[in-house]
Amino acid sequence: MTENAFVSTRPRFKVNGEIRAGMESALTAMAINLPLHGCAHGELHLTNWGTPEGERDPGFVFDDIALGAEVEIEFGQEDPVSIFKGEVTAIEERYGEGAPGLVLLLQDRLHRLARVRHSRGFEDQSPDDLVRSIAGDAGLQADADISSLTATWLQMNESDLAFLMRIAGRFDIALRLAGNTLRAKPEEEDPDPVALSAQDSALKVRLVADLNHQPDESKVQGYSLADDTDASAASGGMTPAPGGATAAATLGDLGWNSAEIVPHPFARSGAEAEAYAKAHFRRQARRFIHGEIVCQGEPALKAGREIDLSGVSPRLRGIYQIVHCVHRFDNVCGYETHLKVNKGGWQP
Repeated sequence: MTENAFVSTRPRFKVNGEIRAGMESALTAMAINLPLHGCAHGELHLTNWGTPEGERDPGFVFDDIALGAEVEIEFGQEDPVSIFKGEVTAIEERYGEGAPGLVLLLQDRLHRLARVRHSRGFEDQSPDDLVRSIAGDAGLQADADISSLTATWLQMNESDLAFLMRIAGRFDIALRLAGNTLRAKPEEEDPDPVALSAQDSALKVRLVADLNHQPDESKVQGYSLADDTDASAASGGMTPAPGGATAAATLGDLGWNSAEIVPHPFARSGAEAEAYAKAHFRRQARRFIHGEIVCQGEPALKAGREIDLSGVSPRLRGIYQIVHCVHRFDNVCGYETHLKVNKGGWQP
């Protein structure tokens, strides 16, 4: 968390690269959603009445903000931290409840991939090739490490974004925008996890150790038409293994056998079956401990980062991954950050 004694709890705004100081004081509410997988989006509520700069008479002060304008949101004055950059995709005006209001709906540039729909096939390509190709067509860089597995992939009347998210999801890989780069690779260990305490900076904490929907093994059964052979695989472990007791180990101790057959996606080769089995087991296992945290506003937090949680019982302390982050501001609660977190093991 920040070590400064006094910090501004109001964000700073840039519109098309220029600082708009008036938006800071006009802001009445904000919610910026940063998901692990998919398009980041936000909503700004502004009072749209005042005296425009250089004018004498009051009027609508944000009429120059147009659809398609680029909006960047930062916190901090000396070394501002950018929490979001996106484009205005909808504008709403409100009247009848005091001063005129303006609501701006924002999405990061991934929304452009959602606007292009195709029915086509990609032959003898890897998922990494798909990401690089589609990202390049959209003018984005690509950082892809999903799989080198080569196959034919069908996009059936899907948007480019939905197609890439579906393929990446098969391998338990999150797809999101990082700057101007389409990121599609395994999550990395955070070199500097943010410390949060349930006795201090974390205002509300709810954590659940949940064995529901947890298998001790995931099995995929498919068939290879090319080789006329069975394509099956099973997985019962995570790599790297999480610290502490996992859900699978706990199920074993209880004698609750719960192997799960994964019917979809259908594996077309042994390599696909192995990849899908590992991905499904990992996706479920890392949610063994999950919950929600509300903390004092911290602009450094975003999906994919990790927190080091203390101030809770010893069995639940430790490193959690952020899988969804929402930066909220209003005139009642000020600036808060809302998190959804996961953890694959505990100390029972």
